[in-house]
Amino acid sequence: MKGLLRNNLYATLSNAKIFSAFMILFGIFAVAVISQSLQIGYVMIGFIGFSVAAITVAKNEFTSKWGKYKLSLPVKRAEIVKSLFLNQIIWLLVGTIIVGAEMCLSWLFHGCPFDQPIDILTMFALGVSMNLFMGAIFFPMFYIGGEEKSEVLIVISLLCAFGIDFAIVSAVNDLLEPGTVCIVSGAIILMIGSALAFALSYPLTVKIFKRREW
Repeated sequence: MKGLLRNNLYATLSNAKIFSAFMILFGIFAVAVISQSLQIGYVMIGFIGFSVAAITVAKNEFTSKWGKYKLSLPVKRAEIVKSLFLNQIIWLLVGTIIVGAEMCLSWLFHGCPFDQPIDILTMFALGVSMNLFMGAIFFPMFYIGGEEKSEVLIVISLLCAFGIDFAIVSAVNDLLEPGTVCIVSGAIILMIGSALAFALSYPLTVKIFKRREW
């Protein structure tokens, strides 16, 4: 299991290094410029970008034939899937650290970029939920559709994650009065909902993968 996870981390690292360099340069610009919309964009790009870098490991493994070779090793298919999910979580944490560092520096130099400090909670909850919903949707679809459709599946997963988050935020705003309670409740629902979807996606993906011949 540790070997599988280590392999996934190394496989993600090459793309993650390039994306991290971009995020650092973009972060310097975002810190220097006073712009609320720029801060929102930075947060979302950071979370989504690392999510894409992590889930493309599954595609790259089958493109390079490593994914099929792993099936001949003394490992269970459940462990292969688990390593992909854990890899997603690890890079989510990396994205959170980078985005959090930029937000702290921007706040330090320019003050809170949002109307209320608590709005930052919503942004982070939205970014994390997008990441988790995207992974929860992509992995089972990947083992159903196959690696040759992975590019379009990534796009579909991203759009579905955005749609789910938009629906949750809209429902919370319609049901609750604007204010701190609404913001906190929305953030909690986003986090719990995406975490639950990600957790349930794991056994579903394992079940689908076990039914495949390869």
